[in-house]
Amino acid sequence: MGALVTLSEKTIEVLPGAVATCTVKVKNTGTVVDQFTIDILGDPAAWTAAEPPTLSLFPGTEETTTVFFRPPKAAGTPTGELPFGVRARSREDPAGSAVEEGVLVVGAYEDTFAELVPRTSRGSRGATHELAVDNRGNSRLNATVTAGDQDQLLGFDVEPPGLVVDPGSAGFAKVRVKPRQRFWRGQPKTRPFKVAVQGGGGPPILLDGSLLQEAVLPRWLIPALIAALVALIALVVIWLTLLQPAIKSAATAALEDAGITPLPSQGGGGGGGGGGATPTPAITVAPATPTATPGPTPPPGETPTPSPTPTPPPVGEGVPADGRLAFDGTYPNSTTFATDFYLTDLVFANPSGKAGTLKLKRGSLDLVTLRLENFRDLDFHYVTPIVVQPGESLALVVGCTGGGACDPSVYYSGFSKP
Repeated sequence: MGALVTLSEKTIEVLPGAVATCTVKVKNTGTVVDQFTIDILGDPAAWTAAEPPTLSLFPGTEETTTVFFRPPKAAGTPTGELPFGVRARSREDPAGSAVEEGVLVVGAYEDTFAELVPRTSRGSRGATHELAVDNRGNSRLNATVTAGDQDQLLGFDVEPPGLVVDPGSAGFAKVRVKPRQRFWRGQPKTRPFKVAVQGGGGPPILLDGSLLQEAVLPRWLIPALIAALVALIALVVIWLTLLQPAIKSAATAALEDAGITPLPSQGGGGGGGGGGATPTPAITVAPATPTATPGPTPPPGETPTPSPTPTPPPVGEGVPADGRLAFDGTYPNSTTFATDFYLTDLVFANPSGKAGTLKLKRGSLDLVTLRLENFRDLDFHYVTPIVVQPGESLALVVGCTGGGACDPSVYYSGFSKP
């Protein structure tokens, strides 16, 4: 008992998505009526079928069936020669089943898809586009990528310039677009270009793209600069008209509340000593105008001639002189000058920080009055010197409150001219 299987063709060619057929002849070589089931063996079995799938044969008779090969048009369909077998399986005598072999040649097909992202870019110095190439065919794709524009206004840099893409996968490339010439101001300009993807023997895939070339200076820059300038001018006006006067008024009010009355004739300020911040002292400075010494009484009938007021010599023509007055016994607390002395600098010190008052007198005139508790170190510089005339004294008068040592002093300097 058994069967005999014969193929009309041993080699069959087919393209994915198409259909190929083969006629199969089955003969019953047994002695009983038998039913034979047609099976397809091998890799093509998933997309191959026989019509009719079964044959009932009397002994010694034969019939035919048709085998249909339908490879799908998909990236997963293999290419090349695929061996297969057609088996006639006997129901009465399974051991007597027969198999006939053949070869199915599956052809290759190309299906390439490409996309440029973004389609339109913008920039003053260039932009970058992403190119995606999908291989939807069933064979490896070797593609080259080129780009160009008709007006030759753009430059291109493709990285990489060639792509190798396996079936069912994608390859990527970057297309850098740069304008050959730039412009500083004006409306954006559209620069169209094309990207070509050439793969296999078919026509290239052409993709349209464009660069919206912008000016180097953005349109918002000049309005922003004008707005910034207006804001700066407004801040200056607010400072000069509102903030600065308010700060000065608050400072003046604070000084007045503390009993401090600075006069315009003050020449300078001082820094605090003794390791802490020093409040601004209360100061009363006498005018720097010297008192003229009365001359002799003129005889009756004559017009008296006033004594001339000493005029400070130009800086550098006098003889520098200085000294110190103290209240603790280390220095004298007064001094008298034999010639005109032009006082230019005073430096007061109160190391112990005792409270009380301090006066610097020129003769009977109070030059400076200070509150001792308001300072540790304080200096003054006079642009117009204070003139101390011959015979006048410069004296330090101090009144300390509280117990303990009281050690204020003043260092004076200036110049004299014989």
